[in-house]
Amino acid sequence: MSVKHKLKMMRSEGRFAGLINLLAKLWYAAKNLSDHLHKDEVMTALRDRSFGSDPESLVDFAMSAGKGFLRPMQNPQEIRRLIERVQELQPKTILEVGTARGGTLFLLCQSAAEDAEIVSLDLPYGKNGGGYPKWKQPIYQLFVRSGQRLTLLRANSHLKETRTRVGHAVRGGTFDLIMIDADHSYEGVKRDFELYSPLVSERGIVVLHDVLPNRFDPEIDVHRFWREVSAAHQCEEIVDDYQQGCLGIGVVMRLGERRHVPASK
Repeated sequence: MSVKHKLKMMRSEGRFAGLINLLAKLWYAAKNLSDHLHKDEVMTALRDRSFGSDPESLVDFAMSAGKGFLRPMQNPQEIRRLIERVQELQPKTILEVGTARGGTLFLLCQSAAEDAEIVSLDLPYGKNGGGYPKWKQPIYQLFVRSGQRLTLLRANSHLKETRTRVGHAVRGGTFDLIMIDADHSYEGVKRDFELYSPLVSERGIVVLHDVLPNRFDPEIDVHRFWREVSAAHQCEEIVDDYQQGCLGIGVVMRLGERRHVPASK
């Protein structure tokens, strides 16, 4: 068991929570300092478009650029397969709930329709990702292609007034793709799904991350809610290896259709 895993276990049990939260903030500050040292490198690469357009090239760039500046907390094979789906769907409106380092947001922007409207909703200092510092906003704006528009909202996704802001951020108020990857507690992901899934368009999909039981982090409890969702709607799972012990992507394809699609390999 890693030190990080042990600390999260203790925090989940209510032991040394104040000290562990302080250590988490120090780690967050150290990571942001490292990112700040590599920001010019990343900005140059984004402006020069020094990456390909196929899913594999995009994922490689997101994983490696600037010593992990953008690295999404994703299994590379799983996120690549999701991005293949996004490129096929060509969504014109996207909502990402939980942005953190920005790697998944970059991939979604690069794979959406050329005139797509994208909304990022992120909570500064939020759990399971930490949110991103304000100085990264101009860098995230470089993710979009000509003709696209990115709105960065820094707010608590669990509030009804935040959902209202999200709905007003795009024309029509609905989204062809909604990615929920923020508060990973059972109550948190359930709240995000209940608030934002009604905003999905008729052709749209809702994507949840971390749908596998997580044996490394007891505070990640998305799999409990995913069992409920996949029992009630037509869904698909994108999983590289069911023995990996974490991560996994769930796709809700048609809200309300009570049929579960067998997991894809």
